[in-house]
Amino acid sequence: MPYNPGMPIYEFQCAACGERFEILCSFADRDETAVCPACGGREVSQVLGGFQVGISRTRLNPGVFERKKGKAPEYKPPAGG
Repeated sequence: MPYNPGMPIYEFQCAACGERFEILCSFADRDETAVCPACGGREVSQVLGGFQVGISRTRLNPGVFERKKGKAPEYKPPAGG
């Protein structure tokens, strides 16, 4: 299945064999599609996987990473940290 940025990746763990796997599918199809690739088991539970935040570290922590024109970024620890 080709990558579709509008479709989430769900992570599951098989109750029978413990295999952890990911599937790329729509929300409506996730329970039907969730079959363990190792043993074929359907008794799986969804687990919380990693996620990506669409924001740069400079926007997340303004003033911590600063870049002066023509120079490399400079790290400045936040106040009190």
